[in-house]
This record gives sequence, structure tokens and C-alpha cells, in this order.
Amino acid sequence: MEYDLITKLGNCIDNVYNNYAESSDRRTVAKIQDNHLVIEYRTILRVAKDHELEMQMDLVKSESKQMIDSRLRTIKQCFKEEAGRTLKAKKIMDFDNIETLTVSPYNPIRTLKYTFSVGYEVS
Repeated sequence: MEYDLITKLGNCIDNVYNNYAESSDRRTVAKIQDNHLVIEYRTILRVAKDHELEMQMDLVKSESKQMIDSRLRTIKQCFKEEAGRTLKAKKIMDFDNIETLTVSPYNPIRTLKYTFSVGYEVS
């Protein structure tokens, strides 16, 4: 990556001032990793049973794609203002992950952390 691209992109992916989260447990985090722009969606899920998890996962996956697309649009708009040119982003990978945070035999509700990451090659 070019130095100019990294500095201007770094200003645009600021996770403190340029991040818009829906609530405290839903957010996107952008970072430069291995010469690629990676945007992660993170949320906390509370589910009572396995069949509820299947229903919630469809909604969460849709929401994660929408929030990542929105964050990418915000980054592109900021980059255009900073650099005076458009940022080209080509999707090269995506994956999701679910981690169990709490489980108890006495409580039917489980707490899970869901992460969906998308990597882009930028130029």
C-alpha cells in the first residue's frame, strides 16, 4: 500500500469519531490488516433455545451485511473528501464466528458473541 493511501484511509477508519453504532452491543470496527481493509461487525446475542438461535441468526446476518455496507460507504465518502479521488474496494473474503460467553445449566438463556468480518482490497 502507498503511504498516501494508508494515511488518508487511516483518518477515515477512525473507530472513535467516525463510528456509528446502533447500540452499545452492535458496532462495526474497521482496520488495516495485511494490506487490506477489514471491517468487522460485532454484536452480543441472548438466546433461550437452539431454535431461537436459528431465527435470530438470519436477522443478525442481514443486519451485519447492512451495517458493513453502510460503514464502507462512510469510509469511501470520507476518503473522497480527504484525497480528492474515489476509493476502490474489492471484496476478497468474508467469514463469521460465534463464541459462547455464558452458559449455565440453571439458566436457559445463553449469551453469544457474533462477529462477521469482510476483507477488501483497496486502491
